[in-house]
Order: sequence, then C-alpha cells, then structure tokens
Amino acid sequence: MKADAKPAEIDAAGSGGAGRVVTPSAPAVRFGIAWRLSLAFLGVGALSVVACIVGWLSYARLSDNLASINDVHLPSVALSARLAEQGGAIIATAPVLALARTSEEYEEAKKGLDGRLAAMRVVLGEIAAARPGWLPEANLAVNVDAIARNLASLDAAVRERLALERRNREMVAQLRWLHADLIEEVEPLIEDSRFAIRTMLAAAERPGAAAAAEPQDMERLRQEIRKTEAMTALNAQANLAVGLVNRVATLTTLEDLAQTMHFLSEVADTIEPQLTALATFSDAVTLRQVLRRLIELSSIEGGVPGIRRGEIIAANESRRLLAQNRDLVSSLDGAIAAYVRDANVAAARAADQSAAAIAVGRNVLLAVAAISVLAALLVGVLYVQRNLVSRIVTLAGTARALEAGDLHAPIPLGGQDELADMAHALKRFRDTREELVQAAKLAALGGLAAGVGHELNQPLAAIRSHAHNGRLLIERGRTEEAETAFARIQALTARMADLVAHLKRFARKPDGTSAPVPLRATIDSALALFGSRFADEDVDLSIDVEPDLQVLAEEVRLEQIFVNLISNALDAMRGRPARRLSVGAARMGSEVAIEVSDTGAGIPDEHLAAIFDPFFTTKPVGAGLGLGLSMSYNIARDFGGRLRLGRTGAEGTAFILELKTADA
Repeated sequence: MKADAKPAEIDAAGSGGAGRVVTPSAPAVRFGIAWRLSLAFLGVGALSVVACIVGWLSYARLSDNLASINDVHLPSVALSARLAEQGGAIIATAPVLALARTSEEYEEAKKGLDGRLAAMRVVLGEIAAARPGWLPEANLAVNVDAIARNLASLDAAVRERLALERRNREMVAQLRWLHADLIEEVEPLIEDSRFAIRTMLAAAERPGAAAAAEPQDMERLRQEIRKTEAMTALNAQANLAVGLVNRVATLTTLEDLAQTMHFLSEVADTIEPQLTALATFSDAVTLRQVLRRLIELSSIEGGVPGIRRGEIIAANESRRLLAQNRDLVSSLDGAIAAYVRDANVAAARAADQSAAAIAVGRNVLLAVAAISVLAALLVGVLYVQRNLVSRIVTLAGTARALEAGDLHAPIPLGGQDELADMAHALKRFRDTREELVQAAKLAALGGLAAGVGHELNQPLAAIRSHAHNGRLLIERGRTEEAETAFARIQALTARMADLVAHLKRFARKPDGTSAPVPLRATIDSALALFGSRFADEDVDLSIDVEPDLQVLAEEVRLEQIFVNLISNALDAMRGRPARRLSVGAARMGSEVAIEVSDTGAGIPDEHLAAIFDPFFTTKPVGAGLGLGLSMSYNIARDFGGRLRLGRTGAEGTAFILELKTADA
C-alpha cells in the first residue's frame, strides 16, 4: 500500500510558550488508516478463519485426550500415591500401638490408625469415582480390608496385654505388701522362740534343776526348737519365693518363664510342709495366712506367673501381627504399583494420540501461517512499518515526555489520517495544560492581591512619614537624624522591591527543569504571600522543617504547590474557633514527606474521591477555578513525587507531599 507522501511537520514549543499550530486540510472523503487496514486484515482474517477451523478440529481431539489424562489418569496416580502414603503411615503407627505402655499412648495410636483406615477407604471411593466401571480397585479394597482385620486383631492383642500388665502390676504391689507383712510377722516370732529357748536352757543349768525337771519341760523345749527351725526355714524360702516372683514379673520369653517357674514350684513345695508344722502354733496364724497368699501369687493358675505368661503370649501375638501388617501393606503397595502401571499405560496411549493430533494440526497450521505471514509482511513492510509504526513511536515518546512534565517535547503534525488528528489533539492538550497551569497561578495571585496591597501600603505609609520627618530635620540642621530617616526609607523600599520580585518570579512560566531546591526557603516564600491573612485572621503558624533540607523540584512550581495548599487551608479555617496551620517535613530514606495540616472542618466523605479532579471546587462561584489541587497533584507527579490526602475529619485536614531528596 502507498504511504502518505506528505512529509511530517514537527511543532516544537518554544521557550515562550506554545508553538505554531499547523492545521492540515482534510479531503471531503478520506481513505484513512481504518479503510487501508480493514482491506488488509480482511484478507488475513479469511486465512485466520481457515486456520481456526483446522485448529478447532485438531485441538478438539487433543482436548479429549488431555481431558482423559487430566480427569482420569493423573487423578488415578495421585490417588494411588495418597493410598501408598496412608499405608506407610500405618506401618509407622502400628508399632506404636503394639508397644503402647499406657492407655493414653494406646488411645492416641488407635485414633491415628482409625484415621488412616478411614482415609484409605475415602481414597478407594475416589478411585472408584474417577474410573467408573473399571475394577482394579477391587484388589486394592481386598488388601485394605485385610489390613483392617489385621489392625483389629492387633488392637485386641494390645488391649489384652495392657489389661494383663495392669493385673501384673497390681499383683506385684500385693507381693510387696505381703513381703513386708512376712517380715513383720516372722522376725518377732523367731525372736520370741529364741528367747524362750534361752530362758529354758538357763533354768536347766541351775544346780539341782536337772533332778527337778519335768518331762513336759523338755518337750516344750523341743517344740520351741522345732518352731524356731521351721520359721527360720520358712523365712528363707519365702524370701526366695518373693525374689523369684519378682523376676517372673519381668521376664520376656516363655523359655525363661518355664525355667524360673520350675525353681518357684520347688520353693513352694518346700514351704508347704513347713506350713503344716506351723499349724500347731497358735501365734503363727497370721504368718500362715501370709504364706498361703504368697503361694497363691506364685501359682501358674491365678498368680503372677500365669499373668506374665499371658502378657508374653499377647506380646508375641502383637509381633506376629506387626509382621503380618508389613506383609499386607507390601501386598497393597504391589497392587498400587500395578494400578499405577495401568494408569501410566493409558496415559501414554492418550499422550501418543495427542501428539498425533498436534502433528496433523501443526502441519496444516504451518501452511496457513506461511501464507498469512507473507500477506502480513506485505502489509507490515509496505505500510505499517514505513508509515504507521514510526509515527506512533514518535507520538508515544512525545506523550511520555508530556506525562513526565516536559511541555517542550516536539509533536509530529504531518499526514492526513487519524494519526495526524491525534498529533493535533495532543498539541492542543499540551497547550491547554500549560495555559491551565499559568491560569491557576494567576488565579492564585488574584486571590493574593488584597494581601499584597496591604503588605505594600504599610511600607508606603512609613516612607511618607520618614520623608516628611527627614525634610523637617534637614530644615532644622539635624542632618544625622535625617540620614537615619532616609536609611529607613531605603530599607522599606528594598522590602517592597523584594515583594514585587517575588510576585514576578511566581507569575512567570517555569523552565520545567528539576534541580536541588531549598525546601524551607520555598515554604517561607509561599508563606510570605499570606502574611496579611495570617495577621488579619489570627492564624497560628507552626513550621518544623530542617533549614538545609533540599529536594529535587523546580522552585516556582514547587512554590505554587505550597501556595495552593496554604490557600486552601486558610479558606478551610475561616470562621473556626481554633485556627492553626502546621508545616512539617520528615525524611523517609531517599524521600521527604512534607505535611501541610490545618484545623478546619475537614472534607466531607462524598467529596473525597473528587478532590484531585480538575474544576472540582466547593467554594462559591467566582471564588476559585477548582484547579489548585489538580494542578498541584500533576506538578508533584512531574517531579517524580506524589501528593495525597493524609487525613481529614472534624479536627482538620492534612495533605502530604512526597518528593525525592536532592542527594537521592
């Protein structure tokens, strides 16, 4: 296609303001970009329709295969992994249950295993739902049921072992008490018998005692001797029996238990005859009861050995069930592996079908794409690249420059198409924006006119008075006092000149270049324009800004921001009982946050969203253009900073200006 032959005209704004406006003459009927590109894209669009049809057919098949992989095969593998994870958790938790020593350990392990089994059954249900009508999950269910039965048996064995352990502990505690009772009973009896024997022997050794001894005395001596021997033997055998029973309570194998029980039976057999011998002694009744209970605790039927034997058998059964549990989980892993292999085979088959569909669609699309690319190259090289792109790039650069605050960026104005219209619109926007900035400044100056007049009237009145006094002093020959009056006149005129220079500097158009600017001096310059308002309206002023703090900005436009914020603050405090304006600055890394706050009535909630919009104002007609905050917001953004509302309410409003420091 033929590009516009007319060379592009460039309009650049000079230092004094907007540049020359070039208005192209437009034909009545224009064959513009839309028509040109429409014809080109209609051809490419027809090829695209063909490509879409081919792609739709190819990718419909691909979508079916991918859906099969995504909805069936991948979930199957994931569910298998979850099932295997639960099996591994069961292997890890089952020994905890088998080795539990307290009811708390048992309950915690039992709860964990029940949760794992429930999770496995949930996964089995999800597997069945993922592939309805496909039955390999039946093998998985059989394995899970077997694991559940194994865990139930293990639970029963553990519960039996824990019950036997409790009984064992109770009997061992009884044994300790019996041993204590035995010591308390047998030692006094032995000591009494020995005392009686010593007494009778001493009586028999007295002179003439042997001739006077009666036969019953000798029989009584023999009985005491037999009693002492029996109780001494019983004490030794009972202590041995207690030690053997305590050992039985801690044995871990049936072989050791059988050997120890053999010794314990022999000891019990030796105790029985001694108990018969003690039956003739009335003071040994309690001792005989203690020994009878000791023999009961030593028996295999209802004593500690029988309980311990049951414990060992239950522990052996738990170990057997643990081994069986590991085998069952291994079998489940094998079934899971087979299930995963089947899912992988099905997924590989679906992937092969997808690859075939992609290959067919790719070949057809490549052919269509080659034709489309050729047509697009013709359009792109002959028209888009040589004409449209270069102009769009230039306009985009200009727009970015304007956004960054460069109001002197050149704008290409050539051509008779839509881009030319855009260039002219961009130029009008630039000119209008620049004029609005200046209009806002002049409006602010107009609002300050009364205060400035007051600031000038006071020095003028003083100059008139000092001039009159100086003339009189000269007439009277008092020249030194006249020189003092004239020096005061000179100081007052310098003050007026500074004020006028300040107004001229504020009113001129800025150069748009950011440079280090002393923040405190700029704030003081802005406040100087409101000196009379602060005095007339009785407004307290508070400034907390470092004297040597500098920011990156343009001095005149930065002062305009502070003038707008201070003016709005004074307007907001008009008629308020307490009027205080505060200006503070704080460093935040490479930035400075300047807060301008007042004690006005605040901004209503319904106005918060529009305070930075152009031409928005709540002031009476003629009291403002509604451009102050909008222009201040854009100026701050031109500096690379930000102006935002900090807070507002019945206690007042604060705006925060964030700028980069000069040393950033």
